[in-house]
Amino acid sequence: MLDSGPRRAHDGDVDRTSVVVSREVTASPSVVFGLLADPRRHPEIDGSDMVRADDGASPVTAVGQVFRMHVHHPRAGDYRTDNLVTRFLRDVEVAWRTGPVDGTPPGWEWRWRVDATAAGSLVSLTYDWSDVDDPEIHRRVGGFPAVPVTALERTLERLEAVVA
Repeated sequence: MLDSGPRRAHDGDVDRTSVVVSREVTASPSVVFGLLADPRRHPEIDGSDMVRADDGASPVTAVGQVFRMHVHHPRAGDYRTDNLVTRFLRDVEVAWRTGPVDGTPPGWEWRWRVDATAAGSLVSLTYDWSDVDDPEIHRRVGGFPAVPVTALERTLERLEAVVA
């Protein structure tokens, strides 16, 4: 039987520097990865409800690519982000660092990994802020994790529904 419940590797304690949530889905790695590597589809699965739309983005195909997104945060309002792709291995892994438009990413990374299973795919989402060393950034975002673990788990739930 397929276990579709989330699995946490870290619980988001404030003294930690990353959170990992995982979920097994029945879709193939190529189907899951196709969704993850297409920023135009990220609003469909975003469990934080902050990602609103892409800004002329195209599917991710290589490290170094930048895609722009429209975002809304309850405290910051509407804004846009540039997302620098830091890892790309087709059907396995894609990651990016989010930052201000035309600026340097402040150090947090969103990393997706897709591993084949007998029933489909094990999808893992890592939210890593280990490279954020500026106390002002920590203050501005209200501490880390700035996106709650429950929102990451909702993202995996939505992903599962979309690829089903």
